[in-house]
Amino acid sequence: MIIPLYATSVNQVATRLMELRAHAGMAAQARHLTLLVECTTSDMENSIQTARAATMGHPGRVVVVTTEAPGPSPALDAQIRVGSDAGSGEIIVLRLVGPAADHLDAVVTPLLVPDAPVVVWWPSRRPEVPVASALGAMATRRITDARGANDPVKALHQLTTGYTPGDTDLCWSRLTPWRTMLVAALQDAPAPGAVTSAAISGPRGVAADLMAAWLGSTLRVPVRREVGPHGALSAVELNFSGGSRLLLDKEHTQAGAVLRCSGRPDQHLVLSRRSTPDCLAEELLQLGPDLAYGELVTKALPVYCALEGHDANPQ
Repeated sequence: MIIPLYATSVNQVATRLMELRAHAGMAAQARHLTLLVECTTSDMENSIQTARAATMGHPGRVVVVTTEAPGPSPALDAQIRVGSDAGSGEIIVLRLVGPAADHLDAVVTPLLVPDAPVVVWWPSRRPEVPVASALGAMATRRITDARGANDPVKALHQLTTGYTPGDTDLCWSRLTPWRTMLVAALQDAPAPGAVTSAAISGPRGVAADLMAAWLGSTLRVPVRREVGPHGALSAVELNFSGGSRLLLDKEHTQAGAVLRCSGRPDQHLVLSRRSTPDCLAEELLQLGPDLAYGELVTKALPVYCALEGHDANPQ
């Protein structure tokens, strides 16, 4: 059910929400978090559906906020979505026009779930320093998505210089299956000697650069980049001192990959590309700082960027 509220106020939205919860018998339903989503008007519906899918396993309240250029008069239009239109919780959509857009923290505060963690997600437009933004300052977790960055080098720089514990990026979550399979393959491999080098095949982009930085810092080896024609990370190769090789190759299919290890039969594995709702749901499982990600962007990534010759202060 979708209830529109035009030319309304935040207090009216909160009151209407309480009435709906009481009428529907949801007053006792546990809500474990508030997910704030700051997005553009054009990206609003897609962001709502992504948040709805991601929070199916995390009952809570989703507050989607979009702002528009000042019009002839200030305005606040809202929607309340419950039931099948909201998944396991409730979704509130706020469209702000005018001065209220400069005070998002004050606007959303009455709508937060009491005594529950606050997470904020920016589907596209990322603040340079997430914790310094109005919504980011309220949250214990701040989730960005640098996948579509026009300038990957600048995006990497922002991940590093703007980092505060509690920040993460969905490009890191998209690498979880790759990292999991590589760790398992190394543990299962017959002691072929120390890893001496690594290579990554894929386009220049934030996810592939994060993978390269992670491999280089974890294994303490040089990482070679091979830019291929395909639009996603496609292969990771590890070379050992004994001359053997381990290759995880996506084979440019939607869900398949092959693991090739010297002296052993090929293994065909499932390695599907992760959807944004899956990645967002993974991040909602951990409401404290991601220590591995923090180490990556504050220590390993600057070293990797220096080795790659990236400008430390891109304009």
